[in-house]
Amino acid sequence: MTNCTTCRNDYDETDTEAVKHHTEAVDCSQSCRCRGRTRCYNCRGSFCYCTAH
Repeated sequence: MTNCTTCRNDYDETDTEAVKHHTEAVDCSQSCRCRGRTRCYNCRGSFCYCTAH
């Protein structure tokens, strides 16, 4: 198990989907805090439409 530095949750590094969720950057096409962060990041911005990624 690996602990994600973004969301602080543990994930299985042998699970490719989990690795993508915690390591690959998001381009949500909105100019908000979560742009370029990993999919597990939840920006909770009032004008952001990509909290689910």
